[in-house]
Amino acid sequence: MAFVFPTGNGIFQQDYAPCHKARIVLHTDEFHLMSWPPNSSDRNPMEHIWNVMERQLRAQTPPSPNISTLRDRCLDIWYNLSPVMYKNLVACMPTRVAAVLKVKGGATCY
Repeated sequence: MAFVFPTGNGIFQQDYAPCHKARIVLHTDEFHLMSWPPNSSDRNPMEHIWNVMERQLRAQTPPSPNISTLRDRCLDIWYNLSPVMYKNLVACMPTRVAAVLKVKGGATCY
């Protein structure tokens, strides 16, 4: 964070997944930590992108024979995702947030 936001004005968004609970992340004055509930895919458009990538990887045959091929395939999918998809995910955030507020933080259709 200090490298990306040298003036200390960054906000770190994490979802309290076990791998994100490192003491250095939870107890720091270097940046603002945004509270975010676990498994909140309706509030995180990146989860949709991971889902698209996973479906495309699973559809490939034969499966990746090694980690190098898997990496190359992941990068190929990542670099060829549609810019329209990104734009639509960002544009739908107000609707997603409204849906979360409506159900008081519960599950939504997203």
